[in-house]
Amino acid sequence: MYDARLADAAEAKIRNEGIAAASSYGISEALIAAFPELQAVYNLFKAGNIAAATEALFKTNYYKNTSNLVKARQKTKLEQNPVYLDALDKYKVSARKRLVDSGIKISMTDFDKIAGDAYDRGLDDNQFDEVLFFSGKITGFGGKILGDTSDLKSYAQSFAATGYFNDSYWTQKSKDLFVGTTTIEDIQAEIREKAASAFPAYSELIRNGTSVDALASAYKGSIANILEVDPDSVTYNDPRLRQALQYINPKTGQPETMPIWQFERGLKSTPEWAYTNNARDTLDSLTLKVGQDMGLV
Repeated sequence: MYDARLADAAEAKIRNEGIAAASSYGISEALIAAFPELQAVYNLFKAGNIAAATEALFKTNYYKNTSNLVKARQKTKLEQNPVYLDALDKYKVSARKRLVDSGIKISMTDFDKIAGDAYDRGLDDNQFDEVLFFSGKITGFGGKILGDTSDLKSYAQSFAATGYFNDSYWTQKSKDLFVGTTTIEDIQAEIREKAASAFPAYSELIRNGTSVDALASAYKGSIANILEVDPDSVTYNDPRLRQALQYINPKTGQPETMPIWQFERGLKSTPEWAYTNNARDTLDSLTLKVGQDMGLV
């Protein structure tokens, strides 16, 4: 004899077991609202077709393209929203502290949006930084990034290479340092390579880390002493200094180190030298010598 109550109980048992099975995979009605493709899977679970439901689940984009971490966060967001919001806030605080330490400048509105999306997608710090980098929302750099970039500019100056790197270069390198696609050492190597190509006579020394400041110090000293100028006023824009550092031997046509005596002789042939005290002293000495040789003194 057919017993409706027993049939209903059996049906309810199958449905409850199916719902429990669906729950074990994190599928709930709240989740279905966010991922509608799961509705068909959920219906199979409720109907007690566990094997068919599982097979269908494994074929969904949700299952194939969503990590366990993201699934867990989505489930918490939908079913335990206060818990989710607390975890999200902690994630944002941690990310914001890290960005402040790095020196990233971004509006709070843009940060909150990017951070919320990154949390839901289960991104780690490196992935978060990459998303931020490509977002176009970074307005500038301070802190460590700014300090590192400033140090690199000073490094370029010591290799007489500042003129080869414009503001766009330094902005890009700041971003690259932030996301870790380059290092300080990589940029220093770029600077040395540019300087080596500009001053071929010293290319090996420069590539091995000897600064152009060190290589040019004797020439700068000669300019300061002979022309009686402030040593700090002698820059790499001075044509005499660059000519010395980029000297080509006229006999061989090859880049060579210009002898100091030759450089100083050239300085004494310039119009500026004639107006210096040492030029007058030299002239007085020569006049005295000629007078002595002629017996006039």
